[in-house]
Amino acid sequence: MKLLAINGSPNKRNTHFLLEVIADEIKKMGHEAEILHLKDYEIRECRGCDACLKGECTQKDDIFEVLEKMQEADAIVIGAPTYFGNVPGIVKNLIDRSRMARMSNYKLRNKIFAPIITSGLRNGGAEFVAMSLIIYALGQAMIPVSITENPITTGAFAIGVIQGDSGWRSVKKDEIAINSVKALAKRIVEVAEATKALR
Repeated sequence: MKLLAINGSPNKRNTHFLLEVIADEIKKMGHEAEILHLKDYEIRECRGCDACLKGECTQKDDIFEVLEKMQEADAIVIGAPTYFGNVPGIVKNLIDRSRMARMSNYKLRNKIFAPIITSGLRNGGAEFVAMSLIIYALGQAMIPVSITENPITTGAFAIGVIQGDSGWRSVKKDEIAINSVKALAKRIVEVAEATKALR
């Protein structure tokens, strides 16, 4: 089983930290994991020309390389910080430009999918961002998974929050987020192994 963890943040701080946690957990279970930093790739915005309806985008940038890595993976995690309650622009470019994978007979079909979100505020839109990414995954015929461990010590989604009880903190001090990400790793492996024949 191979996990591709996509860092949708323009930096390598909180979101990147949680992606490192899940990648390490996946490796501890004897599987492969790679972290891809979207900011290292040029993925221009969609021009709405609809050329992808015939299967391939006319813009020749790094979207093809990123999609190839996504197609090679068994499971995909997209890590995204909340930007005014939604995904960052670089993540939206990935979503829009990967339409050609859907229009070419669902090339991401049956990949296991999960979002990992970071938010400055507890009520800063993290669940909306998670749901936006899940809707994207469903549109690509991927298989979204959630966490199935203790709901008191983990959440349904892996969400790291910078706002603490006494002010700002690093996500590295958010124990619920760390536990949630570790639990998510186990769930991804479980479902990936159960659905292997579909890929």
